Amino acid sequence: MLEKSRGSISLMPSYLEEEQIVATKIISIFPTNLSRGLPTSQAHILVNDPRTGNLVALLEASHLTAMRTGAVTGVAAKYLARENAKTAAVLGCGVQGRTQALALTEVRRLDQVRCFDLDEAKRSQFAIEMAENLMIDVIPMVSGREAVRGADIVVTATTSKAPVLRRDWLSKGTHVSAVGSFYPDHRELDSETVRDAKVVVDSREAALLEAGDIIIPMQEESIRETHIYAELGELVSGQKLGRTAEDDLTVFKSVGLAIQDSAVTALILQKYSVRPTRF
Repeated sequence: MLEKSRGSISLMPSYLEEEQIVATKIISIFPTNLSRGLPTSQAHILVNDPRTGNLVALLEASHLTAMRTGAVTGVAAKYLARENAKTAAVLGCGVQGRTQALALTEVRRLDQVRCFDLDEAKRSQFAIEMAENLMIDVIPMVSGREAVRGADIVVTATTSKAPVLRRDWLSKGTHVSAVGSFYPDHRELDSETVRDAKVVVDSREAALLEAGDIIIPMQEESIRETHIYAELGELVSGQKLGRTAEDDLTVFKSVGLAIQDSAVTALILQKYSVRPTRF
């Protein structure tokens, strides 16, 4: 953390052995960049050959980060959202909000997406762009509460430190994906939402270190560590079931994993036939 500038710069290294990819992402998060007309998040990925250490590629990764985060939310919705989900709400109309909406329409036949952002111009622009991309109704709402009411799926993709989603806004059977916060003192969900939900995370270890949405309710003694039902990989592999009842409230909390960056990097290098030099 850089306290004076209220931002952070993080290193996220990972090794995908099957693809022989060592990827190190350098990602900065500076919420105050909005006032400067700059993106709040910027990222680059360095790719090294694990046999020699040689630099293989340098990728601009802000878009890749948004896409892989959206993709993970799509996978979570596949296992946790109701099959008949028709309406989604997106809180936070930045780049992440866009890829979240794209991913949801890949796994559910949505009729409508509602969106809310504190910036009226951003939510209006989001609605125009995404309606054209998704070919469904995308409606800007005047509040988060109005966007969420009656929605089957809710995504929070904000930089907020305090909750932007309240338990009493949610209907029975709603699925929530919280992807915007990854600091232990930040959260997008109130404790009641987490307490009442079946909670799935991308990584237990990472969530217990970084996810304020989990850590703060634990500090308040609203939940215990055992309240985390599963990691997403356990649902995908069939070790645990996802949604088991229509009325269940489900929450997927993601903080982002470095291995996801290695996976998407491997796909990019395959697409452009980039391979480490062999000696």
